[in-house]
Amino acid sequence: MATTENKKDSQKKKIKHVIVVMFENRSFDHMLGYLYNDRYKNKNIDRKDINVSPLGHPYSGLTGHETNPDNEGNAIKVYPIDPNNKYTYYMPKMDPGEGFMNTNFQLFGGLNPPYQPGIAPNQGFVRDFENKIAEKYFGDPPLKPKKSTSKTKTTPEKKTYDKNYDHSKDYKNDDYKNWYKHYSPPKSGIEIVSKFPGTAPKDIMGMYTPDLLPILSNLAKEYAVCDHYYCSVPSETLPNRAFMHMATSEGHLYDELKSYSAKSIFKNLSDHNHTWGIFADKLQKPYTYSFCQDVADNPIPENCFVGSFDDFKLELNSGKLPDYTFLEPSWGSHGNSQHPNYDVAAGEAYMLEIYNAVRESKYWEDTLLVINYDEHGGCYDHITPPEGAVPPSPTTQNKNGFKFDRFGVRVPCILISPWIEAGTVYRTKGEVPLDHTSLLKTIEVLFDLPSLTARDAAASDVLDVLTREEARKDNPMEGIKPPVADASVKIPNHASQIVRAQADAVTDKINRDTGTQNQTPEFHSSEEANAYIHQES
Repeated sequence: MATTENKKDSQKKKIKHVIVVMFENRSFDHMLGYLYNDRYKNKNIDRKDINVSPLGHPYSGLTGHETNPDNEGNAIKVYPIDPNNKYTYYMPKMDPGEGFMNTNFQLFGGLNPPYQPGIAPNQGFVRDFENKIAEKYFGDPPLKPKKSTSKTKTTPEKKTYDKNYDHSKDYKNDDYKNWYKHYSPPKSGIEIVSKFPGTAPKDIMGMYTPDLLPILSNLAKEYAVCDHYYCSVPSETLPNRAFMHMATSEGHLYDELKSYSAKSIFKNLSDHNHTWGIFADKLQKPYTYSFCQDVADNPIPENCFVGSFDDFKLELNSGKLPDYTFLEPSWGSHGNSQHPNYDVAAGEAYMLEIYNAVRESKYWEDTLLVINYDEHGGCYDHITPPEGAVPPSPTTQNKNGFKFDRFGVRVPCILISPWIEAGTVYRTKGEVPLDHTSLLKTIEVLFDLPSLTARDAAASDVLDVLTREEARKDNPMEGIKPPVADASVKIPNHASQIVRAQADAVTDKINRDTGTQNQTPEFHSSEEANAYIHQES
């Protein structure tokens, strides 16, 4: 019988290249909750094998009975997004709240611990979205619970809950009434640029079905889907992207830091004579380049690359694919990042283009292609993120006291390789759940690199997903076409939050290079922001 060490060596021999493409702001249930549950097609189906893959692997998807209360205590049930709606690929019709405070309310019904007694987890998504829809003023401080006027102190009765119990019948009970009366979601402080007509609180419970996402869903079914993969921080985009590149966000929970000085996986690879590439769709300067200061502030090493997606395809065809490649989508309202409320169908087309480029190259058999998402973006998920995450360092904590010891919300992660059996639902065999740093650990194991922080040191790699003895020769995506969104839907031209963040990172680099203290200018369109980003500096 092969030892664990021999098995790991065998797995390592199969993969010589890793490619990761990270999309934006979608939860697992929102994109893949119905993957192995076709009851959404016929609600009268009484099947016992829902949420089980063809290989018999259990799958933590939706049952269709999950609910969330609105501000009146009405139960809002999850539902499949209507394929005939004008805004099908723009759901949930506006950008939900996604910061640390919003995420805490979505998951635990409160802004700070201790969370609400008697309230089941993951019950604040509708209320948080309802608050965002109704928001009229920006930058208001979070609402605080009203202080009791009673002189008698009472200790709330500690209650337990059954995670499989339908709490919709309890939404009018005293615990929930108290919650509605005293606890409200925080104000986002972010201007709402785009909100489509008819936006409603129930939109956040709308879930995409496999029919609507044929590329993501078929890749998930034909290779491996990770149904317990979490973003690294229970908050928004930039801290989670920092964990993807550095296994730390340097104690930051919000998007206030636009570039990071911690050592990146790219520098780690270079220091040990391995190659990397960073490419962005339709852009010559990926955000990741300026986001990682140890990349931006050093000459690009030999056989490492920074460029556009076309440049990536050239490296595939010329036989110069780096050991590790990170791909970005194109940002903003006309891009394909899939950020709410931008075009999800455009991201489907980009996924297929990436898959086909790798599948048709000579690197197909020795490459692990990964599709993941940086964070949940305020979209509903029914699984509560686990505690027990290892902080990047023993002293890492946010100024508010968060110690980075809890994972963020589940997000999609698809592992693609001809060494993977179709129908695989992949979960780590270790005790630590999968998160972004599991991919760093995979790269470190493959290329014999040291860990960046305690978080990736504790993570499990994903190499044991490669279970086949022979590489597959089929192409299960042949003939599958991406969907197309309604072209009549228009989003106001604006510099999106992440485009402005990239511009700030460019300013950071200019200031480091020149010793000055320049300020990023105001932008009135995405074109203005991109012109600034691509200036010669």
